[in-house]
Order: sequence, then structure tokens, then C-alpha cells
Amino acid sequence: MKKIMFAAVMLVSAALMVSCGGKTSSRITKGSKSKMDTLSYAFGMDIGRGIKGDIREMKFDGDVLASSVSDALLGKGMKSEDATAKLNEFFTTKRPERIQKISEQIRKAQQDSTVAPVNIDEVDIFENDAERKEISEAYGADMGARLRSSRLPMQVYWFAKGLADTYGGDSTVITPDEASMCLQTYFMVTRPAENKKASEEWLASIEKQGGVQKTESGLLYRIDREGDAAIKPKATDQVEVNYEGKFMDGEVFDSSYERGVPAEFPLNGVIKGWTEGMQLVGKGGQITLWIPSDLAYGTYGSSVIGPNEALEFKVELLDVKVGDAPAAEAPAAEEPAAEENK
Repeated sequence: MKKIMFAAVMLVSAALMVSCGGKTSSRITKGSKSKMDTLSYAFGMDIGRGIKGDIREMKFDGDVLASSVSDALLGKGMKSEDATAKLNEFFTTKRPERIQKISEQIRKAQQDSTVAPVNIDEVDIFENDAERKEISEAYGADMGARLRSSRLPMQVYWFAKGLADTYGGDSTVITPDEASMCLQTYFMVTRPAENKKASEEWLASIEKQGGVQKTESGLLYRIDREGDAAIKPKATDQVEVNYEGKFMDGEVFDSSYERGVPAEFPLNGVIKGWTEGMQLVGKGGQITLWIPSDLAYGTYGSSVIGPNEALEFKVELLDVKVGDAPAAEAPAAEEPAAEENK
């Protein structure tokens, strides 16, 4: 069940990756103590369980962790780049060295019955409370920055309470089974249905705009600059483009312009909306695509794109290289600014 949830991804990300940061989502609010938000509480419980189960040797300061993630969700507290620097240092140098020592102690205990066995649940990898508080704050800040970019509906008070109650070992307002059911319903039923309805309404409004055309597949497009009509790519060609991808609310989730480097990929190795749409414009031209979810990332979405989510792309076709190109990963399927987007 945990693999369906967000916590497992968060744990790996906080340890090994650079935080995405991003603007505070309009879906994130402070929340009210007098009115429980079960979904936010369940998010917190799930992440709390993940931390306790996956990195048991790191005995975080639960209060600092909850406070730091709350601040980060509201765009306050430690800067994400500072948190990332602290975590990178700890997880790439200090933690591996200490894990190795613990592993050696376990091996000695297994080989020598006179050596006291190591109880992993009692292992504390932090050297002192100062380090514990420092890493707890950084971990919470990084986690909050990532959650802030996730576009999930979140009431900060109830998320932090769910995290603190679960990680601190206190009794929880709902049971783990109730939390799991709540999250399963949201991710597998509620969110896909909400996105599907919103996408259909959004595309219907776009279709009414001047200059917008619709293909048989349902792709909406507008030619902003024709380009060379004699040089249009085929599905098997390699294309070089500059592009910007937006969600329905106008938020940019991926941009080669921001990276400062054009993207190049085989046209038969990207999402269907791109493969079809880029064949409608000539070299040197620019096109805007409004792509239904079934021509984008479908009912499951990706690490960035939600399920059943329609998307907008502005694309400049810089060059076309003729060839029988093999399939490759679609651009914008991973974290913004990641190399895999190209």
C-alpha cells in the first residue's frame, strides 16, 4: 500500500535529490484546529510511518521535524537550498560511515556469541542532540518544499499533527487502516475524477478561443508562427525544440527556456500529443498545444503530472533531423529541470 502513497518517494528524495522548491500551492492552507481534515492527517500519518520504518536508525526530533515541515509548506523557515546542502553532506558522508560501523557491530555479534546483539530499533545514528535538531530541521524543510511542489491539497496543521502523532508514537485520531483507505480513495478515485472533470471543462473553454483548431484525436492547437511549410517533421524524425509546459492553472512545470538549453528527442518517443502536434508546424515555427490526458500521461500521470490531467505546451521547432528514430522517454515526464526532460 505504501508504494501507492507519497511517503516512500519523499524519503528517497529527501536523502538523495535536490529539492524542487517551487511556489506555495494555492491548495495548501493553514487549516483549523476545530475542523479536522482527514486527508491531510492521513498524509502526515503515512509519511510518519515511512520515516519510522525506512530509516529507523535516524531518531529525529519529532517536534523540530513537524515544525520545520509546517514552516516549509507555508513558504517559511530554512531555505530549501540550505536544507539540501545539509542533507547531502549528512547522507553522502556521515550516514554511510556510521551505517558501516553499525553493520560491523552486527556482523561481530553474529560471529561471536559473547558480543551483545545489536537491536536496530535502539540504534541512534546521531552523535548528539545538536546534530539531531539540525538534521531534523533540514529534513523537514526539504520535505515541505517537495510537498509544496506536489500540488496536493494540504492543511498544514492537520498534516503536521498526523506526522507528529505517528512518528512520536502517540495515539492517532484515526487508525492506520483508516488512513490507508482515505489515501487510497483520494489517489485512485477522487483525484482522477476531479482532474478528468476539470480537464474536460478547461479544454472546452480553450476550444472556443480564436485560432484554436481541433484534430480528430481531440488535440487542440494553434499555429503561432508557421515556419517552413516544406520542412515539417515526421513521426520518425528527430526534433530540436524549445518548449514550456503548463498545468491548467497556468503554473509552469517544465521549461527548456529556464534551463537555457534546447531539448532534442525522437518524435515517436514522446507523448502522443507531441508526436501528432509537432507534425503540424514547420521548421522555425511555433505552436501551442492543449493536450487531453489520453494523449499525454493518461489515467496514472507521472511524478509531476497528475492522473487524467490535460496540459498546455508552447513549442518552438528549431530543427528537424530526418531518420528512423527509436522510442525514448517523453519530455516533461520527470521532475522539472531534470536531465530526463530533454
